[in-house]
Amino acid sequence: MKTIEKMKNYKVVAVIRADNSLNAKKLAEACIQGGIRLIEVTFSFSGVEGVIADIIDNKDVVVGAGTVLDVDMARSAIDSGAGFIVSPHTDSKIIKFAKSKKVVVISGALSSSEIVNAWNFGADIVKIFPIKSVGGSSYVKAIKDTLPFIEIMTTGGVRVDNFIDFIVAGSSLVGLSSDLIGGDDLFDYETTCRRAERISEKLSNFEKEIRTN
Repeated sequence: MKTIEKMKNYKVVAVIRADNSLNAKKLAEACIQGGIRLIEVTFSFSGVEGVIADIIDNKDVVVGAGTVLDVDMARSAIDSGAGFIVSPHTDSKIIKFAKSKKVVVISGALSSSEIVNAWNFGADIVKIFPIKSVGGSSYVKAIKDTLPFIEIMTTGGVRVDNFIDFIVAGSSLVGLSSDLIGGDDLFDYETTCRRAERISEKLSNFEKEIRTN
């Protein structure tokens, strides 16, 4: 199965934003233990590449890099084994480079013009961020009604208790960060693991309901 198909199948991305490598790896392991199979390690600390390289040993997990701001960061992440690249903005150079390496590229956008531009540049998936600032899941539905061919990821306002709403509205991927791993440096392995388990259970129940209807 191609990476992008795996990602669309797994649906939920744990966005790991930490202050150091040790915390990032622990949080990623907690999310994996809880059943999440998409891990995005953001460039929020020194040593992101090492964490990515360590996590990719788990063959059931797709690991990518987030907050990729330029081609040099993209190259560093891909050299470490990242299977996908996520940017908070749209940069045609990053998209072109990632595509040349056959790595899934997800570009950030907000307005309809930005979303279409990212797609036209070649982004595999367009990340609407921050989704809470434009109305949440209703905005996703409006975009998908008009542009059904564009694959969308939503972050920045997606929570444990509402992520299904975004999938129903048309998001191919949803990214959870602070509501999953905590914020303000409050990193707790057990709490993160329990939240990941709740997410996995809710997603499983949702998919079972879809199959039976």
